[in-house]
Amino acid sequence: MSAKAHKYYETTFIVDSIFEDERVDSIVNKYANFFKKNEGEVLKTEKWGRRKLAYPIKNKPTGSYVSIEFTADPSVIAKLERAYHLDDDILRFLTVSFDKKTLDERNAYLVKKEQIMKEREAAAQQLQQQQSAEADTVAEAKTTE
Repeated sequence: MSAKAHKYYETTFIVDSIFEDERVDSIVNKYANFFKKNEGEVLKTEKWGRRKLAYPIKNKPTGSYVSIEFTADPSVIAKLERAYHLDDDILRFLTVSFDKKTLDERNAYLVKKEQIMKEREAAAQQLQQQQSAEADTVAEAKTTE
């Protein structure tokens, strides 16, 4: 490939929920290999699991959601969406691209969210230690009486 700039994308698709987890994994691997063949790079894959759909799609009330973040040449998107259309296992899909500003804001949000989660975990551990120390002192007081 020439010196074409790769853009950052996220694609989310819904797979028929009647498939076992192994079948969903094989579908995810199929599209991960698709990106590799087309000189893209998969950055993150998330399986959100089975969810009830807001309305039936192809007479299916539920579906398994999968999200893949990747970088690729913009010409790959047309091939990807063509593959989605031809794949009977995919009920719906959405592919979005991120510009630099949106990507920076998103990364800042994720860093902040992770920091908040760490602070909450630390506070919960501290509270648990305080409660255990109080329980120990109460137990000691009862044994000395």
